[in-house]
Amino acid sequence: MITASGVGHIVHIEGNMNKELYTGILEDDVLGSFHDLGLDYHHFYFQHDNNPKHTLKLVQQWFTNKNMDVLPWPPNSPDINIIENLWDHLAHRIQARSPCPTLEEDLWVLLQEEWYQIDTSFITNLYDSLPQRVFDIYKAKGGNTRY
Repeated sequence: MITASGVGHIVHIEGNMNKELYTGILEDDVLGSFHDLGLDYHHFYFQHDNNPKHTLKLVQQWFTNKNMDVLPWPPNSPDINIIENLWDHLAHRIQARSPCPTLEEDLWVLLQEEWYQIDTSFITNLYDSLPQRVFDIYKAKGGNTRY
């Protein structure tokens, strides 16, 4: 999770994600991230894509029960999903480490180290790019953009 105030919790998922695991992450890590960042989630929109796990009744009910607003999201929108740019940034930081991790446990340790060191100015720039991203997608009639 990222916010304009910084990164939230990063979660290590073992196995396949299902609706129960996802709602557990929402409960523990998303709400925990809001708490840790000193943010009241009632003043924000939550954004996730239209992955089937995100649109299931159990997940939608969780948002309703928490009275948390969810931003409507188009089915295929990688160009405006800034988390994709953050994952790319994180991957580059991991690849620049020497030696590169070869074990999953080592990779997880490095991911956590790099995640919590992401500069808020990088995230601010991503958020600041959103109006231009939306405009470019509009100009491209929903097609691909440089993002």
